Amino acid sequence: MSALVPVLTVYFLYTMSSVPFIVWAGRSAYTGTIASKAPRPWPGKTSTIMRVLLPLLLIFLYAWNVSESAKSGALNAEAVGTSAWMPYQFLLLPPAFGSIAGYGIGFIMGKRARVHEREG
Repeated sequence: MSALVPVLTVYFLYTMSSVPFIVWAGRSAYTGTIASKAPRPWPGKTSTIMRVLLPLLLIFLYAWNVSESAKSGALNAEAVGTSAWMPYQFLLLPPAFGSIAGYGIGFIMGKRARVHEREG
């Protein structure tokens, strides 16, 4: 049980560090969806690229680096040839996940607001 507390604390802090990015991306996607003049509103190309595609690319890059170092079985990442940027990529994962989650939440809320705006 005593080993579980530090692990839960790390995951809690890791999750909490993504909250500002959820709010930021959510507000941006919401206002983009509200401002959209298209019949099927969406936040826009730039917002989608910056808040979904680039974070996904970072997540896949980190996963690829982790899998490469795991396949080799070596403890030294430089000996395998994996990226020396892995610790920094790990620190960028909460903003990446938060950006994707915020984009989805903001898009859904903005779409609902547009539907209610048309009805009322």
